Amino acid sequence: MMKKWFMRQYWRLQQSQTLISMVFWCTTLTLLIWPYVSWRFDSGQEALGIAMTYWGLGSIATGVLLTVLSIGYIYDQFLALW
Repeated sequence: MMKKWFMRQYWRLQQSQTLISMVFWCTTLTLLIWPYVSWRFDSGQEALGIAMTYWGLGSIATGVLLTVLSIGYIYDQFLALW
């Protein structure tokens, strides 16, 4: 009975690992890319009531997320070994 409980907890940990990894990927790469493109976004300006800095960070994070997911999809569909 105890083994089943530990296996279930281990499975739950593995399932949440995917989401946590995506958050870490997006955060890390966004903050690494930001110094190179921050000059394009003036923090004094706003669009839809949101500072341009946040639009820039959000667009980089979205780009990273879409890139990672598309690479995973392409690998799974076309480049898988099995």
